[in-house]
Amino acid sequence: MSNSKTDAKRPQPKQGVVVNDALYPMPGPKLTAGDILHQIAAAPGQSLKRDYQSAHDHVFADDDIVDLHEGNVFVLVPKCAPRPCADASAKPKLAFILNVEDLFEITINPNQTGKTLKRLLGLDESSVLFRDMESPDDQPIADDQEVKFNEGPVFIAKTLSLTIKVNDNPVKMGKRKATALEIKQAAMAQGVNIQLDFVLFKMDAEGNNGPALADDKVLKLSDCDEFRCVSQDDNS
Repeated sequence: MSNSKTDAKRPQPKQGVVVNDALYPMPGPKLTAGDILHQIAAAPGQSLKRDYQSAHDHVFADDDIVDLHEGNVFVLVPKCAPRPCADASAKPKLAFILNVEDLFEITINPNQTGKTLKRLLGLDESSVLFRDMESPDDQPIADDQEVKFNEGPVFIAKTLSLTIKVNDNPVKMGKRKATALEIKQAAMAQGVNIQLDFVLFKMDAEGNNGPALADDKVLKLSDCDEFRCVSQDDNS
């Protein structure tokens, strides 16, 4: 039997929700829908709807208790009568969150391993994954360790290192989110023969250039992303 006083003293995993594709921290795993709406500063006249991999979603009344262990991805809808999910087989969308980067990836599978979670989050295999706790003592996650969504969806990665390519040259990046300018700066610092006024393009799977990227364009990077960076006179 668990001791409630002891449990209360244990560090609890951090929580977060994704509402309308935006990430918000939450103070705990169980709140009323009205509390969540207040925390995200939702406009009046809106209801919280849990998002499922189904046409049948769950609309909450403001005073309903929302258990984030059962799904932490939501959308806002115009205020309407509460409606539970009518499809018992529907799977709620689950957001696994990389806290320091303020990034998340959505899946319907609540059971991961350290290795599959790093792949889901686009992390280098050399990164060390930790479950982010409400204390300095974060929990390390081994590659072969089971990772259950209901035990906490928020993680951090230490010694994060991604390797992208710029003009076929490997370039190490220390974070998953970077501007086009930061990518050019990192490439130049690692010996790639480009200049800051060159134009950066992200290449698709067929090796074709995507649209030109403005210097302030923020990109979510994954291992092995490829870029082309050329002078403005040679951007064909």
